[in-house]
Amino acid sequence: MSYQARFSQWLMHWLSETGATPESCYYLHLLLLGIGLVLVVALIDYISRNIILNIVARYAKRSNNPYDDILVEMRVFKHLAHVVPALVAKEGLTFVFNDYATLIAPLQKLVDTYIIVAIIFFVQAVLRAAKTLLLNSEDFKDKPIGSYTQLLNIINYCVGILFIISNLTDKPLWTLLTAFGALSALIILTFRDTILGLVASIQISGNDIVRIEDWIEVPKYGADGNVVEINLTTIKVKNWDNTVTTIPTYVLINDSFKNWRGMEESEGRRMKRAVNIKISSIKFCTTEMLADYKKIDLVRDYVTKKESEINHYNTEKNIDKSVLANGRNLTNIGIFRKYLSLYIQQHPKVNKSLTMMVRQLPPTDKGLPLEIYCFTLDKQWVDHETIAADIFDHVLATVPSFDLEIFEGPTGKDFQAGLSGA
Repeated sequence: MSYQARFSQWLMHWLSETGATPESCYYLHLLLLGIGLVLVVALIDYISRNIILNIVARYAKRSNNPYDDILVEMRVFKHLAHVVPALVAKEGLTFVFNDYATLIAPLQKLVDTYIIVAIIFFVQAVLRAAKTLLLNSEDFKDKPIGSYTQLLNIINYCVGILFIISNLTDKPLWTLLTAFGALSALIILTFRDTILGLVASIQISGNDIVRIEDWIEVPKYGADGNVVEINLTTIKVKNWDNTVTTIPTYVLINDSFKNWRGMEESEGRRMKRAVNIKISSIKFCTTEMLADYKKIDLVRDYVTKKESEINHYNTEKNIDKSVLANGRNLTNIGIFRKYLSLYIQQHPKVNKSLTMMVRQLPPTDKGLPLEIYCFTLDKQWVDHETIAADIFDHVLATVPSFDLEIFEGPTGKDFQAGLSGA
């Protein structure tokens, strides 16, 4: 005879000696055994969730290994601790309800369901911990780990639900999987975005299209900023105005977008800006103008050399220089373009190994655009814009030195002045 049976007989005998009727002894016996089981389960639950978990938490704090800290933070052991008292309760039910055999199986199914739910949450906590660990790793921090953990979570819930249904209905798991397959069309329709997101996540990761912290622009969704999260269905972009734009993951596969990672990994950030020169201020250079330009250090040698070449050519060809349109002549716009080219070449914050040029764009009704194309050494947005602003501060201030004017549209004051003159 087992010790449980001996204890049950002793308890029944003790209740009989107290003077209770046989019927009341029967129910009191069941009540006391039930209370005893609850107390035992509560005690084991307290020990597993408090004492043991506290020991694990203290060990994690003393340990230099960061992994156990993350496991404790994600409450992995806490969910696992729920399984121990449930197993004790399941075994205790056969002892408490020994005379009620028909109740044992349904109650044990409920306990099994509780255990399955606890395991589902345990696996979920493990996946959260794995996600945190991988994102803290240099090898995986820019990968869409969230997409894969979300997919595994969906599988975890689906498998858990199937086990619960199988446990409560006594249906074999394979039978449920067959029925589950018959509903595949409905499942595909329901989880369309999830499936598309999964495929997109695999392509994004495999082709290294987007990483966490990449600066991307998706004009269709108003996204312009750093990627802060990539999961199974959405990508979160923190815009430069501190708003957050959420876009479907599959959009990055189906639509076009701009990723600035190439610029950030290169040796410079492009500056491409133009100043519009008033066309009526462009002219051939007179001797007096050339004399003034020779006072400018950057173009002194250039002007002197070109003036000597042109004079020699005109003399050799016997060209009448009383008309500037005859022969070859320097122009103020040409000298200014050379000045800007030399200026950016000697600028300490411009990358000399990348493309540098000053070019004319097609003339428009707003004048002749003179564009500076170069790359700044500093790629940070604020610093880059500051360098560009400093360069164009100088450019705008230098224009009058070459007898040129910047095009400006007429304002109200110009119209008033015209009326006054009339």
